[in-house]
Amino acid sequence: MKRLIVAPHMDDESMGCGGLLAKYPQECVVVVTARGNETRRREFQAAMSTLGITEVIELNLPDGSVGEHMADLVGELDRVCRDVRPDELYLPFPSLHQDHISAYEAGMRTSRLSMSHDHWSTPSVYVYDVAVYDVSLYPSDLRWNVFEPLTETDAELKAEACRCYESETPGDSHPINAIKELAAAVGKVRGLPFAEQYALVRHVRS
Repeated sequence: MKRLIVAPHMDDESMGCGGLLAKYPQECVVVVTARGNETRRREFQAAMSTLGITEVIELNLPDGSVGEHMADLVGELDRVCRDVRPDELYLPFPSLHQDHISAYEAGMRTSRLSMSHDHWSTPSVYVYDVAVYDVSLYPSDLRWNVFEPLTETDAELKAEACRCYESETPGDSHPINAIKELAAAVGKVRGLPFAEQYALVRHVRS
């Protein structure tokens, strides 16, 4: 099993999929679209170490405008998917941030069937939740309909990874300071101690 997580920025992977990464570190590859500064890269490396992630790909596109050249972004994700050949692709919810919208749209295009013989169309595609954005800019039919059970250890590792991003933490009331509590809230209403929520876009059974 290979799982490819597309993160617009260094921190989105931990906030959105940190539990999944902690649960399956050997199966996960993280690709980050936006270039991080020196501080953010140190925090990212610490978060990946916390979660046990060893496979990371950085596209180093301009922060804030990763979708300025959409064809190039799609081409880069095409290349990554061709190399990794993931069974599952995880994309950010297309919320208020333009980089999240661009990463989602590029990832969806990468998921296409293609006339190219070496193109990889990922069998299962999911969208993950980044809790800091609670308003949708565009209407979407995406629904949280897949719930990944987490142990308390998974949830704590996710929270610890998010705590690595000190430069991205604006204050006590920010959701990044309540990651474990959010995982408990998602889980408990579904009979689980902790969970992460995903929207299933496509699942092709093998």
